Amino acid sequence: MNPNWTVSRRIVLCAMLLAASVTRARAAAPVEIQLESGHSIVLSVPHLRRLAVGDSRIAGVAGVTGAQVVVSGRAPGRTSVIVWFGTELRTYEVVVTEQSLGPIATMIRAALNEPGVSVTPVGHSILVHGTVDDSARYAALGDVLLRFQKLDTAQKYSIVDAVTVVHPFGSLDANLTRAIGPNDIHFDPDGKGNVVVTGHVTDRVHAQLILEQARGLASAYLSGAGTVIDRITVATVSQVNVKVRIYEVDKTALDQLGLRLQSATVDPNTGAVVLGTPSFTLLEMAKGVGKALTVGAFTRITQLAPTLDLLVSRGDAKLLSEPDLLTMPGNEASFLVGGEIPVPVSSTLGAVTVIYKEYGVRLKVTPTILGNGSIETKINPEVSDLDFADGVSLNGFVIPALKTSRLATDVVTASNESIVLGGLLRRVEQRTITKIPVLGNLPILGPLFRSTRYLHSETDVIFVMTPQIVTR
Repeated sequence: MNPNWTVSRRIVLCAMLLAASVTRARAAAPVEIQLESGHSIVLSVPHLRRLAVGDSRIAGVAGVTGAQVVVSGRAPGRTSVIVWFGTELRTYEVVVTEQSLGPIATMIRAALNEPGVSVTPVGHSILVHGTVDDSARYAALGDVLLRFQKLDTAQKYSIVDAVTVVHPFGSLDANLTRAIGPNDIHFDPDGKGNVVVTGHVTDRVHAQLILEQARGLASAYLSGAGTVIDRITVATVSQVNVKVRIYEVDKTALDQLGLRLQSATVDPNTGAVVLGTPSFTLLEMAKGVGKALTVGAFTRITQLAPTLDLLVSRGDAKLLSEPDLLTMPGNEASFLVGGEIPVPVSSTLGAVTVIYKEYGVRLKVTPTILGNGSIETKINPEVSDLDFADGVSLNGFVIPALKTSRLATDVVTASNESIVLGGLLRRVEQRTITKIPVLGNLPILGPLFRSTRYLHSETDVIFVMTPQIVTR
């Protein structure tokens, strides 16, 4: 046998075996390994010769004792690990996932202790879903979730709150029913800390009663700046008609009127006011606490109008105006008896414009219907007069000043009950000069031929208002 031919056959055979070995190693399918970040796995690899990893940021590899390989998960992702051992090559596909949220979800579920709430880990989040009975339980649930969220300093997971409240206001509906009886009223949150009251009632008085009760019962469910929002519909429209009578009464007659009112009595047959003679004794003043100034029987102010009419007929008073102001509850109504005066105003560029200022007798009223059927009325009367004595002279013209008296009050009365306001004084001073022509104008001797008469009058403007609820 030819020796060269024998050597050649051996070389070819070795090459074929080596090629078959490489082909077999490459043909082996990659082995998938799943790890959580922070966890490791040990692979048994006899006759370990070499290691390689695709992305060391995702997985780390290390050989141990020449027969084992430790693969560690570092960050979520996917990479390859190649191991050479003996005459073989093996590839591993390493999938690193986030640490399991199962233990944390179990802790949250135990801390909540709500049978209607489920806690489920989904990816990098923990879903909290289900229902709770009222807002108090929901607030406690939110407090627990907030504490677990603060524990996640590395922000490895997020908590998704998908819990709904079955009864946001607890027993508020039942408490309102106990307070006012059966009703068709409901309470709803608006997401901004307010309470929305909805439903249907017969009239505005009933609606106002419900709102007053709701403001007290729902106070615990309101935010710091939260309010009760009225969304109640009514079957009828309620307005407030304020009948106003404005009198100008002589101050002396008014003082006498005030004294007589305390001793006035009502005729049981005619209902007319009978003015008695004021008188009292020390014995009557000592009848009891709070009765020291009681003089005769007190007459309600609803009987005042006939007395004022009597003063008008005597010439001690005159009726200035008698308007009726009809307005919706909570809206302002006003009127003015008087006029406007032109007032020149100079601008910064030297141009002069004219504005008009109102004067006279003005009244502003804002009535509101209360839950018990009464009417709360905010009243702002004002009386102003032209004052030429304190006016300003401009280019030969006198621009008068305004003497103004105003007050503001808030009273509660029943429907058709009158309100009387006084104390807005009007003072008029007149000076009348009588002189002999020519002689009365002499520089030194003139005062000897003329006389001056001063006339001073003082009146009080009285407002008599009667609010009345008008329902249609």
